[in-house]
Amino acid sequence: MIVGQGPGAEECEQGRPFVGKTGQMMEKYLRDAGLTRDEVSVGNALRCRWRGTNDLPPITQTITKDALKHCWAAHGRIPDGTRLIVSQGDYAAVTLTGETVSAGDKSTGWRGYLRRCTLPHVSRPNSFTEPWVPQPADLPVLLTVHLARLFREPWYTLPTRLDWAKIPRILSGKWPRKPPKFNLAPPETWPSAFTFDTEFWHEEGTAPTSARLIRWSASWGTGDGETCVVEAAVHEHVGPRPKVLGSSYLRPRVITQYAPADVHHLARLTGTDWRGSVWDSYLIEDTVWKHSCLHSDYAHDLNFLTSCYGSFNRHKHLSESDPLLYSALDATVLWEVDQALERELNADPQSRRVWETIDRPALGEFVRAQYRGLRTHPARVNEVVDLLKGQADEATLRAQAIAGWPINLGSNPQVGHRIYEVEGIRPGR
Repeated sequence: MIVGQGPGAEECEQGRPFVGKTGQMMEKYLRDAGLTRDEVSVGNALRCRWRGTNDLPPITQTITKDALKHCWAAHGRIPDGTRLIVSQGDYAAVTLTGETVSAGDKSTGWRGYLRRCTLPHVSRPNSFTEPWVPQPADLPVLLTVHLARLFREPWYTLPTRLDWAKIPRILSGKWPRKPPKFNLAPPETWPSAFTFDTEFWHEEGTAPTSARLIRWSASWGTGDGETCVVEAAVHEHVGPRPKVLGSSYLRPRVITQYAPADVHHLARLTGTDWRGSVWDSYLIEDTVWKHSCLHSDYAHDLNFLTSCYGSFNRHKHLSESDPLLYSALDATVLWEVDQALERELNADPQSRRVWETIDRPALGEFVRAQYRGLRTHPARVNEVVDLLKGQADEATLRAQAIAGWPINLGSNPQVGHRIYEVEGIRPGR
């Protein structure tokens, strides 16, 4: 079943949901899901339009919450035999699960993940574990953005298509996976490639290298026993060493989520120096930078990347309730994210070239600058700032002359309207 927000003008005229532009767009997303229109039922969280427009009051207002509760109680129906609900947007998400989708690229967002349907008449077990994996008695809800949003913000197309592509795996029970078992001790030697993630406490205003390590985790696969979570107090000065190959060491590839947060901890654990020898002993990579080479305009936080590439349900809310599992899944999904990014780089030689010849070689200098500061030439910096400001002002004047009105180039909706609706340029796949 697919549940949207509320009816548009065409839906009100015909008395049926998803018969307008959004319904037509939904056809290609159904194809991504391996479904046809005949295999799904459709509905809306709200029965009526608000003051005859497509605009709705904020979801936080009492009038909105009361309307959602009334409309679903009076008119909402889930057909017998429904195995999955696709919730489009916050209004449907709050109605069905009590959760909000949020912006899709925020670390608090639930977009791309499954939640349980919490409607009163839906039967469900009294208890469940996190990260949640649906059981046969559960009715899962896949939270995603409303397709109508893509008309004004087409840059959400890729993550939205990835959401819909999960539907066959959800229906077949292949997504999400249960977390693998993890070790509480480090390996004796590092594998040839592994992820490295840390949890630490850092006093504001102090140097990054003064952060106190709480625990670290590493993963070299997604199966049982291929991830470790190590409490710093237990193994304060113990770290694996690279494998010995003949008379030389194998230089492992280390995948971090954000290298400045982790490299000095890796250096201390492995008896190297963050200024130099750790970079000679390990090939250190950063998925934030790697993802930005491929998709610069998307978020790069691990919650967003997991929603696109991970095989597990959302786990970032477990940092307080189950910190060991939280750390284990951080390392494991980071491995999955890196594997997916490597496949995308292999399919995109230009982005691969940027990553290998520009970004990765610059990573060490960037991290060292984060730790010790970076000397700059104020006069030269101000000169470049003035130059860029002049170029920005010229671009704004050119854009306003072309558009014929004072378009704001800093506004994504305004620029998107001009590019996609006025100029008719379609976003790439």
